[in-house]
Amino acid sequence: MKENTSLKTTLNIVAIALVAFSGIMAETAMNVTFPALSHEFHTNLNAIQWVTTAYLLAVTIMITTSSYLIKRYSSRHLWLASIVFFVIGTLICGLSSNLTFLILGRVLEGIAAGIAMPLVFNIVVATVPAAKIGAWMGIASMIISLAPSFGPTYGGALADTFGWRSIFFILLIAPTISLILGWKTVFAIERHEVQGSFDVLAFLSLAIFLTSSLLLVNKLESGKVDWSWLMIAVITLILFVLRGTTSKANFINLKLFTHPKFIALLIPIAVYMFILLGLNLIIPTYLQYFLHVSSFWAGFSLLPGALIGALLAPMFGRLYDLKGAKLPLYLGNAIFTVIIIMMTLWIPRLSLPLIITLYILFIIGRNMAYTSAQTAVIVDEDPLEKADAMAIVQTLQMFMGALGTTVGALLQAKYGAVNGLQHFSWLSVVLAILIFGLFAVYFSRKLQVKRV
Repeated sequence: MKENTSLKTTLNIVAIALVAFSGIMAETAMNVTFPALSHEFHTNLNAIQWVTTAYLLAVTIMITTSSYLIKRYSSRHLWLASIVFFVIGTLICGLSSNLTFLILGRVLEGIAAGIAMPLVFNIVVATVPAAKIGAWMGIASMIISLAPSFGPTYGGALADTFGWRSIFFILLIAPTISLILGWKTVFAIERHEVQGSFDVLAFLSLAIFLTSSLLLVNKLESGKVDWSWLMIAVITLILFVLRGTTSKANFINLKLFTHPKFIALLIPIAVYMFILLGLNLIIPTYLQYFLHVSSFWAGFSLLPGALIGALLAPMFGRLYDLKGAKLPLYLGNAIFTVIIIMMTLWIPRLSLPLIITLYILFIIGRNMAYTSAQTAVIVDEDPLEKADAMAIVQTLQMFMGALGTTVGALLQAKYGAVNGLQHFSWLSVVLAILIFGLFAVYFSRKLQVKRV
């Protein structure tokens, strides 16, 4: 493989990443519109949060199929399909007359992102020289991460001026640029041909489990456990595991869950997404309801941190290439943990400037550890299992992102803007400390294997 990455490969990666960027941009832009949507559709925040949760759930379910899709279909065809789903979904969102249609459009956007997100990282692994994979994983992450950087400010500015529907119509520029960049550069990558059929039963059982799990958590707002959803979740999880370990049809390779090093990084990656998307929902709502700032400033509060974190992603990837995973994992999580503790202890004395400052440091620590963990967990695996590893990693992290959004909305609906943020922050502190233990497991001498 050549040591340099060609312009064609670069445009290929950027074009596909733009589709994932578009979906996440819409998702984070909508978070600051929740009070306005609640007023327009005459419902509470716990119902409105499904605008975000439904999108994340659709992304999650679609990503579960990514290993099969990448082996079965051309990357060019998958890219074009993602654009079609995104454009149709975005038009439905912009023209929706009620919450149901808005959520339907978000689901279609989620399908698009669920195709594009794993595709871009698989293309990086397949086309970029091994010595530069960390940097290019960082670049791909940077493009996608720019969406949550600009999303809240973009959404707040448009919501305050042209209304929330304009968020979707203007966003159609992104897939147009993707088509221009990728029409002659998105090419089919070498893929391991799939043997056998797609395991529909395993897919359906996992999809039902993920959906019922989120509905179960959502129902906790009433203060009671919905036993019907709990039973459905347990039964479908058991069915999925039994099917996945006995069927010869193609879906997700569950044997990866027997690799301790894989699990030791998979869980932190998922936790980072849970905390990030939970706070991205809670902080703008906290600012609007408690500090009474406008939608624009509520969205802007996340922009400096998210933008800096996105721009630093390639540097974090390069740090991984030069120093390995240990330094960025431990240092990143240390910064991440300290900032969450500070944020938790200072509630409700947080001001807009202080939130902006803390969020910048929070994102720097989180992205340093997250980018390195996401690279290491894929690089460690056998080439034949990389697509499956990517599918599992992105499925779990997106599900945990949806769960973080649901839990964040639930806590604020139940305890209010201030106490909801405090409860979620204390939970985040505990999870951040536990991550240190998982990193210790990953670097345990008994589990060390030669890096691929």
